[in-house]
This record gives sequence, C-alpha cells and structure tokens, in this order.
Amino acid sequence: MLITIAVGAMSTVLLLSGCGRNPDEAMWECQLMVQKGNAGKSAEAVAERSRDIEVCMEGRGYRLDIANRSCQSGSVRSACYLTK
Repeated sequence: MLITIAVGAMSTVLLLSGCGRNPDEAMWECQLMVQKGNAGKSAEAVAERSRDIEVCMEGRGYRLDIANRSCQSGSVRSACYLTK
C-alpha cells in the first residue's frame, strides 16, 4: 500500500506494508546481530549461535514451526518460523 502525504510545497511518500515485517528480514537481522555478538569468541560460544537466533526471532514476533519435521530447535532458516 502506497500513501502520499503532501506537506506544504513538498510531498512525502510513505511506503506502508500491510503485512508488517517479513521473516526473511527478521532472520537476516538476527543472524547479523548474533554474528556481531560472537565475533572473536571461542568455539563453544559460536555453538550457541543457533539458539541465540531462535531467541532473537521470538523477540521479533516469530515462533519455531515445530510441526515441520525439517525445522529443529535453533533453526537458522526463516521458513521454519511462523508469526506468533
């Protein structure tokens, strides 16, 4: 949905998404955040990456699709997450 708002002589265009955020975008943000947090840490800390991504996705309004057999706890695929 595209909405144009005129402000004086200037006009501003706002792009509003009717569906909100998409899980691919949220997954990308979570992966980036977790990577930054794990930079320079030991292999044990890096092993927690998947769990941290799952927690991040939950914080952004998604839950793991446990009914999907190909999706396991800590999945790093956006297709494995559903909107809460």
